[in-house]
Amino acid sequence: MADPTIQTFCCHNRIRSPPAIKLMSEFDTDGYIVVCLVSSVFGIAGAIYQIWIRHEDGPTHHAVRRRRGGELTLSNQNLGRQIIVWLAVADLCASLGVFLRSALWKYIKDVLPPDSDVDDTTNVIFCAVSSAWIQYFYMCTWLWTLCYAINVRRQLGGARYALRTYHYYVWSISALLTGVGLTVLYVPDADCHNVHDMTTAYMRILPNYVMTYGPMIAVMVANPVIYYQASREVDRQLVARFSQMSNTERDLMTKFKLKFSLINLVFYVCWLPNLVNGIVLWTMWFNLPFSLVISVWYIMAITNPLQAFFNSLVYQKWNCRWRFRRQGSSTDSSAELRRRNRTSMVHNEGTPLLQAKMESPSASTLHLNQQSVELIPKPTRSINSCSLV
Repeated sequence: MADPTIQTFCCHNRIRSPPAIKLMSEFDTDGYIVVCLVSSVFGIAGAIYQIWIRHEDGPTHHAVRRRRGGELTLSNQNLGRQIIVWLAVADLCASLGVFLRSALWKYIKDVLPPDSDVDDTTNVIFCAVSSAWIQYFYMCTWLWTLCYAINVRRQLGGARYALRTYHYYVWSISALLTGVGLTVLYVPDADCHNVHDMTTAYMRILPNYVMTYGPMIAVMVANPVIYYQASREVDRQLVARFSQMSNTERDLMTKFKLKFSLINLVFYVCWLPNLVNGIVLWTMWFNLPFSLVISVWYIMAITNPLQAFFNSLVYQKWNCRWRFRRQGSSTDSSAELRRRNRTSMVHNEGTPLLQAKMESPSASTLHLNQQSVELIPKPTRSINSCSLV
């Protein structure tokens, strides 16, 4: 799991603080380690599926790349897909870190710094580096989750950032926050338990909590707002395009809202226990409810690594099956196209979402004479379900 409390366990434990010792003893039990191992395996499987196994219907990778002004760029559809892939990559690295750390704790018992005055630099370094690895990549997953929401909202507004812009912000911000928090915690002597007053404790330990929980809370607050705005924008564009919405449009709108809600729900389920744990520790440290804290820790050990598994379920294409027809390639396809163009003048409850209206019979005749490939329904930039991945 990714929690600043674990990083304090990596400090030299020379002061023998009773609450810290009791928590550390429970953290190093076989039961807790097995839970981390199992959940991290599911997380690794979900990330691998999202990166290498997930099947993509519709245009291929090469079909969605095109030149604009001499520069090769990604289409909106592929940009959303690439954000999901990099979210899964960060999840994979974090889950691997949880798995390896838990495996070493199970088979090498003296990994945590011992409760003694003996110099235990090796234990401190291993514990600190493994915890920093996990925290960094989980922070990257939070920011990639935010980037996906931002990409959806900007895409609906007709604008978007380049993928390299998301890369720049995600990896650099995560490195900066993780580095600052852990530097204040461990430098110069990794004696974060050896504090003599509350002021010293706040100055030594609190910054790492702020650097960790700050991005998490920001995503919890920002994502629901962004997805709500995206839903409103989809509603607005549908009303602007049609005088009334058919059952097809209502069904697609419901799917959009359900997908947005599930993405937010998964994030809250996976990370709200961490926030509860931090609040309990900082408000009740001198009268700590150990049973409650241990229960929350087990929930965190389950939900944190399972984020990748849950993401593989909610970050999917919905209602996204394109039918390709080559006009003029056969008598049957031409006849079907004529019938479809004749009926396209009348918009009823069966009208596909965002299918272009035909202005006049002459436009239909001109359309029949073109030898090209048509996508039915025609993809558009704004509200096409495929373009949001």
